[in-house]
Amino acid sequence: MSLGYSGDSPPPSPSRREAAAAAKKHKGGVERLMLSVRAKIGDALDIDGLPKEAAQLLAEAEALLRKGEQELAKPRLERIVAGIDAEDMFHGADEHARRSLLHTYTDLDPEAAAGHQATSPSRRAADMITSPKASAKQALHAEAVAKLLEKAGHFDFDAIAFAALPEVEGKPLTTLGTYLLSSCGYISGLEDNGWLDCPRGATFEGRVARFLREIDRRYLSKAIYHSSVHATDVMATTCWLLRQPYFMQRTSLLDYTVSVIAAAMHDVGHPGLNNEFQKATMSELALTYNDQSVLENFHAATAFDILTHNEDCNWFVLLSRDFRNDGSEAEPVNLQKYVRRLLITITLGTDMAKHRQHQNDCLKLAEEETGSAELPHGQAALERTELLLQNLVHAADISNPTKPRKIMLEWTKRVTQEFWAQGDEEQRLGLPISPMCNRTAEQGRIPQGQINFINFVVQPYFSCIARLCPGVGEAMESLAANKAFWEEKSREGASFDELFPAVTM
Repeated sequence: MSLGYSGDSPPPSPSRREAAAAAKKHKGGVERLMLSVRAKIGDALDIDGLPKEAAQLLAEAEALLRKGEQELAKPRLERIVAGIDAEDMFHGADEHARRSLLHTYTDLDPEAAAGHQATSPSRRAADMITSPKASAKQALHAEAVAKLLEKAGHFDFDAIAFAALPEVEGKPLTTLGTYLLSSCGYISGLEDNGWLDCPRGATFEGRVARFLREIDRRYLSKAIYHSSVHATDVMATTCWLLRQPYFMQRTSLLDYTVSVIAAAMHDVGHPGLNNEFQKATMSELALTYNDQSVLENFHAATAFDILTHNEDCNWFVLLSRDFRNDGSEAEPVNLQKYVRRLLITITLGTDMAKHRQHQNDCLKLAEEETGSAELPHGQAALERTELLLQNLVHAADISNPTKPRKIMLEWTKRVTQEFWAQGDEEQRLGLPISPMCNRTAEQGRIPQGQINFINFVVQPYFSCIARLCPGVGEAMESLAANKAFWEEKSREGASFDELFPAVTM
């Protein structure tokens, strides 16, 4: 059954050989030769049973060839300024002057782009770690916690049940985040790649755990929906999406780590009153951020305030500021620049007002997969990774209607209660009541509201994600079942009290 995209199945991603062949059409003679060699290496890497040492050497050779291509052809950035390639605007300037001009007269970020390039994955970087360590699961967590953690990284992880466990209560982000990053080996992967610079006595793992504990504390109990439990759900769903082959092949271990942390912090300190309320009341936050992604800017600023004012929590400062790939003659890069930019970009991307742009970007990504576009480099590569991760975390943020029925219903109840609490406050202040926030008018409209949310927001977006990641088919099937459920409840005229009989408002 078609769920929003044409064709019997999503179009396949281009193979390494196909991508290289397409890129050759746009290269000079030497570059075409290098691409041919790289394609041969790719074929060798795909051989089953290839010894690990040989695979590593071939991957390093491939990386050197890719770097050689970059040296031969200056990165062609996608951003155009007045019809001129932004980088070529300053052609002829020495390197120091060019960087200064780019910083001042464009919004390009050469340092962050260099950090992204230095940590970019080989085609197999994300395959290093694919499943949790069972021994860590049993050693670090109580039996009930371990049982639910078996679902971590899976579509049907129940963040609500997880957060309600006595061993987890009050610290769901700390427990799940530590498990996903430490027990599953991602932090040790960062150490192995030389991306951390930890002084004696400081551990990245310990500081991440303390940072997540403080993030847990900063979520407000008065926010019925936008709580640490919601952030835990977004974190788990982000992890599930990151393990889809499309994203695994295009992100590094550092990207994975940053995305998980961004999911944790993306709503920290949320007051339970949305951006429109902040602007309508000219709140302190609205004045501070000039009505632009008010809460999202606040969430990002809060997270960095925690980092900069709590040394024990400051994992960020342990990222290398002068990382250099082994054998590379390139200038060392500052990974902190890249990570800060990525954390802010992902967090600001959770502003629901940006959904239309995310939808358009996701469609473009899906259309690109039908051809064999040249892989981007430099600033263009950085911006593509940002776009991928913004879209991924946004998908996790709106994924409630795709979840199994029991989980979906609990989230529906919570978001409805939070909306109505805002409507009550708007009424008290004599403000117009926001859409979906009128407790009296919306009592019997919940099913139709969910149908609209599915039809116009979630289904089109996840249909696009499904074109990139066939593995999200289970989410699409669950979404279709939940839509049918709401259609039945709409025909019955079900009210809030009938949908959630045990709730006292």
